[in-house]
Formats: sequence, C-alpha cells, structure tokens
Amino acid sequence: MGKIRHSFQPGPAQLHPSVAPLIQEALETGILTRYHRDEVWVELFAQAQEALKKHLGAPEEWLVAFCSGATEAWHIWIQATADQTALHVSQGAFGDRWFELRKAISTFAKKYAWDFAQPSQEQFQALAAQYPGIGTVALVQVETSVGAVLPQLEKWRAAFPETLIALDATSSLGALPVPWHAVDFVFASAQKGLGLPAGFGVLLISSRCIQLFRDYPAIAYNSLSRILHMAQMHQPISTPNLLGIYLIAKSLPARGTVEEIAPQIEKRAAKLYAAFAEEGYEPLLPEPYRAATVLTFKAPSEDTLRKLHQQAEAAGLYLGRGYGPHKGSTFRVANFPALPDEAYEELLEVLRSVQ
Repeated sequence: MGKIRHSFQPGPAQLHPSVAPLIQEALETGILTRYHRDEVWVELFAQAQEALKKHLGAPEEWLVAFCSGATEAWHIWIQATADQTALHVSQGAFGDRWFELRKAISTFAKKYAWDFAQPSQEQFQALAAQYPGIGTVALVQVETSVGAVLPQLEKWRAAFPETLIALDATSSLGALPVPWHAVDFVFASAQKGLGLPAGFGVLLISSRCIQLFRDYPAIAYNSLSRILHMAQMHQPISTPNLLGIYLIAKSLPARGTVEEIAPQIEKRAAKLYAAFAEEGYEPLLPEPYRAATVLTFKAPSEDTLRKLHQQAEAAGLYLGRGYGPHKGSTFRVANFPALPDEAYEELLEVLRSVQ
C-alpha cells in the first residue's frame, strides 16, 4: 500500500490541511480525555455550533447539533416525522436508501425518481400538482453515487410552501451554498466538503423545526426532541465524537466562508469537466444535473479504467470508484475545498499518460 498524497474519493475524502496539526494539539493538551459535560466541553460545543453556522452562512436562529453521520440523520428525521405523509425525491442509490427507511415505518411514503432527461421545471410543476399538502419532502442536494445535483433548491419552497423540507447535504455542505429559506432540516457527514475525519455528522435545524419538535415524545434515545433540548444547552445526548466537535470549533474559523469558497469550487468544476472530456472521459450526466462537488466520468473501456486507477495510485493519487450499476464503467472525482488546484493538474497528467 503506497502513500496517498491526494484523495479524490468522494468520501471519506481528503482531509483539510488544518486537521493534522489540530489532532496533534488535541492529543497534547489532553482535551479528549476530559469529561464531555464539564465547563470546557460545554464551551467548545458552543464554539463549534457558532463556527459551523458562520462558515455555512446559516441564519442565527438555526440550531446546530451533532450525530454520527448522515445515516443516523436519516433515522432521526424519519422518527420525528413518522406520522407525516412523505415524498422522497431520489437521484440515485443514497436517495433510494433514505426512502427505503421511510417506507418501512410510514403509512404514506412516495418516491419520485428524478429524470435526468427532463427539464427540472416540468418535474417541479408535476410534483407540486400531484402532491399538494404533502407533510414532508426529502431532498438530496448532491447524490454521491452518480454525481448528480438537484438544481434550483429554492423552487421546492415555492412548490411546497407549508411542507417540512429535509435536505441531505452530505456531498455539498462546506462547498456549495444552502438556500436556508427553502429548507427546514439540513444534515451531512463531515468527511466530505468539510474535510474532517469520518464517523461524525452535523445537523442544522430551523426555528420552525425547533418549535414543532421540541415537545415531541422521545421514542428513542436519539429522538429529535431530546437532541434539541440538549443542543440548546450546548451538550450532546450521549458521549459524542469529541475530536469531531473540537475540529469544527478550531478549524472552521480559520477558513473562508462557503460564500467565498463556492464560486471557486464551481469554477474549478467547469474547468475539470471540460479538461476531462478533452482527454476522452465524458461526463456521465447531462450538463444541467452535473454536480460541482462530485464529478462522474465514463471510461472508454474497463481496461482503461483499470489502468487509470493503477497509474493514479502509483503517483499517490486516489481516484473515486464508480458506484452501483456504474461501478465497472465510471470513476468519480471529488472537488472539495481541501484539495489544491495542483492535485488536479497531477491527475490530468495521469489521464494523459493512460493508453
């Protein structure tokens, strides 16, 4: 196993350069061995909450909490809204999995498979007409499995003005903006756009959700009502990923905001799509649905794909594999803030060398 200098895997992804020294700092200070409810950790929890909101540009009245990752967040949201009618919009494997969990416990749960061959406006209008008054809508901003973005998220609020809208932002948070006015519950795993170690997740909860769910019965230990109660006191519901909270508190304030980062990510994505296509690697999806954070390309052949992975890894570059039905014919390239421009130049050199 060789050393990986740059990982283009869309998750776990490249760690932000600030992470390694902060991990060392945490080890040297002994902060990870303190009681997680003492005054030091209450203050760090509050610092992490504020740092995340500022980094993302989230409204001040929103509440930040933490969990183990996006999969747990799926469960938290489904438990909280189990009595609601639900529409899940899916662009691929991870949207499908979230829906399968919902379907197992909800009496009315419908899935709409996003059609990449159709304009988004027509699909918005059709869903709004078919599901007026639906209780909840579940959206995935960037579907990791195929690198598909769900465009114009703000239009979902116009289409469903009274509906509770949950957003899985796992492959976009920290790199692309969130239209906060259009959603109510946002979550992500931290090992992608935020550039942190895996096994940690963030929840961002609107004031509307706080009012609706703070007094709900706690049917599970990680029920949303319990999470809200504890997060408002700057505490977790159980012993948390202390390192993750520490890194959020200490790393994010020294970075630029997503408002500053997003244009750079989008500009770099446009260049990469064009450059890869010039080398014979066509994007998997039509242009309107290509994500800026997870780029998926078709390889000319299985043999070319195999050589590409081999030569990239020999150069210390780790490419993302294809996923699901596209595993044997595509590869994925993460475009997250932790990766420098120079890494992509090296990757393009590898692509040019593969025969």
